Amino acid sequence: MNATKFVVLMIFVGVVCAKVGARQLEEVSKENKIDISDPKTATTNGLGAELAVTASTSAYHSEYSGANAAAGPKGPSADGYGSTYGYTSGYVTADGPNANAYSSSGAYGQTGAYAAAGPGGATGSGYSDGYAGSSAGGSISDP
Repeated sequence: MNATKFVVLMIFVGVVCAKVGARQLEEVSKENKIDISDPKTATTNGLGAELAVTASTSAYHSEYSGANAAAGPKGPSADGYGSTYGYTSGYVTADGPNANAYSSSGAYGQTGAYAAAGPGGATGSGYSDGYAGSSAGGSISDP
């Protein structure tokens, strides 16, 4: 592949990365309220007669990417990079039988690449890393 074709290819990759990176910040929120009534005549195992539950969830997501291409005295070079981040969380609260619960999760990723070509040959490298995690828990006890 000659240097001109390489530069054209890297510019094309840069345009694609720029289009992916043009996504807008996105934020989502949602809240629900659920009321549950359990009459005192029902068997509740001593955990209480009335239960009101509120549940809430939210999510956040963002992306960023970019690309560069250049022609220099040693030959053309190009690089591209991007990252994404997301997080969701939720909780449940209960009035009555001393109950609660929660959950959350998150994820993060990052990638990058570099390529160059010159009279002595071509070189390239790339990297990628990411993280994902979640947690949940809750408790209930006799009043």
